[in-house]
Amino acid sequence: MEPSAPRVSIGLPVFNGERFVTETIESVLSQTYADLELVISDNASSDGTEALCRRYAERDPRVRYSRADRNFGAAWNYNRVLALSRGELFKWIGHDDRIAPEFVSRCVAALDESGPGAVLCYPRTTLIDEAGAPRGVYPDELELCEPAPWQRLAHLTRRFNLCNPVLGLIRRDALSRTRGIGPFVSSDLVLLAELALLGRFVELPEPLLERRVHAGSSRAANRSAREVADWFAPLGRGRRFVWPRGRLFLEILRSVARAPLSRADRLAAALAFVATWTTRWTRVHLGAARAHLFVRSRPVSAHSGGDLPSAGHGGGAGA
Repeated sequence: MEPSAPRVSIGLPVFNGERFVTETIESVLSQTYADLELVISDNASSDGTEALCRRYAERDPRVRYSRADRNFGAAWNYNRVLALSRGELFKWIGHDDRIAPEFVSRCVAALDESGPGAVLCYPRTTLIDEAGAPRGVYPDELELCEPAPWQRLAHLTRRFNLCNPVLGLIRRDALSRTRGIGPFVSSDLVLLAELALLGRFVELPEPLLERRVHAGSSRAANRSAREVADWFAPLGRGRRFVWPRGRLFLEILRSVARAPLSRADRLAAALAFVATWTTRWTRVHLGAARAHLFVRSRPVSAHSGGDLPSAGHGGGAGA
């Protein structure tokens, strides 16, 4: 690592983010922790994103801006900001999110206090709307403090949903032993699984991350599985469309197989993952079936027009 490298790097991958990117950049540059850099990778934006980002790079030496000549997809861009960064500790930030001024300082202190056995620190997350108004604090409950890799992976498999911890502060040496963000749906969850096999996750009780939920966000703007897959990696770059949940299952098993663990630990992690995954999705599908039967058994009111509530289920993979 270069002697002049900052201790913390924040990577901002962006594509056509002019509506919110200024708020995001300002929240990074307002951190109380001074020894940081902001690395921006622009995936060939066609709006005013480039001009906004270049303006910040010209006036603040902590900001470095890079632009691709075409859109290579979100997975490429997330890995690009990591590759361009230099810090011992690294964090991704969405171009429409914001962080509190104490985010970095609190996470750095927690990782220092926890020692090298902790690979990731994340705060609680406040979901906000397009205007920045809070919609509530999301309960991740992904503080993985268990001593054994299989225990941490089982905990993650039971609780994953929005994957907010991937936006926490992560040790670079741990990230270097993972595959990064893969070119497939829910690869952020696979990355979390690989990190969980390497060490503990620390959760801060304060809600220091604001994650924006709006019509232009990746999951809202890309409704079908194929559209989300194209967002991760555009067609023509080696991506093959497969059943997303099946791909997720296989990729996590692949991560277990390649983890730098003993054979006994890898076997324990694989068995724990399969058992927890099976239990989780069996419960989800049984719940959906019960809800469907309940709806079918209810009499239709003469005043309802025959409209019955749909039977859905939660816990979407990496949603």
